[in-house]
Amino acid sequence: MPADVTRKFGPSTSQSHTLEAIGHAEDYSSIITNIDPDKTFYLSEFSEDADAVALDFSWTTEGLRPPQVNAHLEKEDYESQPVGSLEMANNHCQRFVNSGYVTTAQIKVKKIYEPQDEFTRQYHNAFLGHASDIEYALVNNDVSRAESGSNPAMTGGVPYFMKTQTITATLTTGTGVITAGSKHGLQTGDFVYFTATTMPTGLAANTIYYVRLEDEGGDTKFTIYNTMKDAVEKITANQVKPTSAGTGLAIVKNNVLDMGGTADFTLDDINNVMQMCFNRGGNPTLAVMSPAKKRRFSSIVTATTQINRGMGKDRKLDLVADTLETDFGVITAKSHRLYPDNRVDFMDMQYWDLKWFERTHEVPGIATKGSYKEFFIESWLGLKGTQPKASGSLINVKR
Repeated sequence: MPADVTRKFGPSTSQSHTLEAIGHAEDYSSIITNIDPDKTFYLSEFSEDADAVALDFSWTTEGLRPPQVNAHLEKEDYESQPVGSLEMANNHCQRFVNSGYVTTAQIKVKKIYEPQDEFTRQYHNAFLGHASDIEYALVNNDVSRAESGSNPAMTGGVPYFMKTQTITATLTTGTGVITAGSKHGLQTGDFVYFTATTMPTGLAANTIYYVRLEDEGGDTKFTIYNTMKDAVEKITANQVKPTSAGTGLAIVKNNVLDMGGTADFTLDDINNVMQMCFNRGGNPTLAVMSPAKKRRFSSIVTATTQINRGMGKDRKLDLVADTLETDFGVITAKSHRLYPDNRVDFMDMQYWDLKWFERTHEVPGIATKGSYKEFFIESWLGLKGTQPKASGSLINVKR
């Protein structure tokens, strides 16, 4: 390179001004490599519900009651029973805006790359960034909130729906009755598992137990059994009766296993989550995780599955370790670049929808203010988890 030529190799401060920009025409090859990985999986794969008509939206969820003993006398009066209940859920639409400007001089200056029009290039890049920002929210937003003062509205993403649903509880030794700190919404035959600071003796962590409501105070009190049959038929000889009350006992009502930040996931953990989803009528087919956890998943598959090895003429060994056939369905791992290392989500994709309030568009009618051109790209949407209990998660996984 001639000594009298000073090259700026970047990164540039911005591409808005010629004095800040790099890449003006010099004796270089006209190539810019724009890495655009496939990182908008949810934005591309989630179904679309009817467009939102307000900035917050609600829906109802309903689960079928567990089966019961249903045998009646030949001659008896008809007696009706209460029907099932509904549960309301809601979320908010989040406004996404990406913008930029390029001076008229920067647009006109000859470039070493294509397209020559810097405005067109940055406009295209902004759309890619816009999609990435939406995907980030779907992957990472763990809160849902309405706009308040200077705080913009946020839509709850997947982790908002896939938090551990817990109710504090106490256990009475001797009778084995568990009393929830609030109405639990369970039915006889439902299943739960428990977390605790100190687990009661006779209860196991991350283990499914089946509920039988008490005849009195059943909205907060129940006993537990190892099988649905024992709970439904009240086979008291098989009731689980812990011998100590433990401390910090909590009932977990959904399919989210908290690893406590102390352990990586195992094949048993995968099967536990899949079983919970299966028992509630879900059918997860995708396990979405970070690249690091995809490596962990692959190591589990290769350790437990007969791998088909294809030896080509170049003698290269091919190992396929994306899919695991569990006792409760086939699950395929999806590595996602925006996922944290401490979470794995087992997704039944048919129960996740996008609610668009305003679809992605360029904001029209932006007046020229000076010697530059501006663009604004805008979207307004929210996520609707129509039945989160069909999916499951491992959270607080050790990195």
